[in-house]
Amino acid sequence: MIVSTSDEWRQAHVESWQRENKEDVFIYSCIEEVPIEVRKETDVLITFGNDLTKENIHHFESLKWIQLLSAGLEDLPFHELREKKLLITNARGVHCRSMKEYVIGAMLHFEKHFHRFLQLKENRVWERETLVGELVDRKVLVFGTGTIGCEIGETAQFFGMRIDGVNTKGSVKEPFERVYTMAEGLERIEEYDYVLSVLPYTPSTKNIFSDEVLGRLHSDAVFMNLGRGGVVDEEALAVHLKQEKIKGAVLDVFVEEPLPRDHAFWGLPNLLLTPHMSAKSDHYMTRCMEILLENYRNFTQNEQHRMRNLVDLAKYY
Repeated sequence: MIVSTSDEWRQAHVESWQRENKEDVFIYSCIEEVPIEVRKETDVLITFGNDLTKENIHHFESLKWIQLLSAGLEDLPFHELREKKLLITNARGVHCRSMKEYVIGAMLHFEKHFHRFLQLKENRVWERETLVGELVDRKVLVFGTGTIGCEIGETAQFFGMRIDGVNTKGSVKEPFERVYTMAEGLERIEEYDYVLSVLPYTPSTKNIFSDEVLGRLHSDAVFMNLGRGGVVDEEALAVHLKQEKIKGAVLDVFVEEPLPRDHAFWGLPNLLLTPHMSAKSDHYMTRCMEILLENYRNFTQNEQHRMRNLVDLAKYY
């Protein structure tokens, strides 16, 4: 039995599944709606992953494979998944186009002073003496040189920006001019106009952007986090923004989601805040379906080694 605990399937997605497969997908809006009897018979689970817990995973007695509709893994009950020896695949790669457009849009938000022009419009003020910036020759440091980081780098290059990257080993990758290790990158962030994180949340990346590290950013820098909220000391970042130690920040992910209504971030005018939407668009589920259909074919043909985006639970990615 195949079960989805996300109801983002549109009719076109259901039809594409039915054209290729003889087995139905039972679609629920959340895991709580899945009857216990159905859970026991489910061997394939399609989910965003944040609904799985160390308790409810044991309800899926026949489960063999989990296809995640997200790339992030930090919400998964790793210990229990390893015990059950489950096959896990994720949606790595579907986010690239939407996220690189988001990054360029956010950079232009600061360079072209869109927030200021909206305020001028509201006040009915015509002011054209203050000059705006350009993206050309801006220096960008991208923490995370995987698929998303590389796509962002290529797009930024198109605008004439200078792009360097950071990964665990400092391994050289296109399109980055230079690639640093984590320690090197954190030491050199003061050299960059835009510092962007697309890092996953792991024990080694928790609060990697500490108060000390954020303090190295120069006063005209913009910090951007599109990876996972837990890599940033949010309290420290709020202070840096409130005191205008940096030009601004762009945050799409947070330690606690939804962001509490009393959080300091809501009141910061130099923070562009979005509700974990940088990867989401009306094309998102369609791209997930391409991975799901290919993986299901390989799964049913007992060719699991050919499945896309296999997850190593021991490495947390």
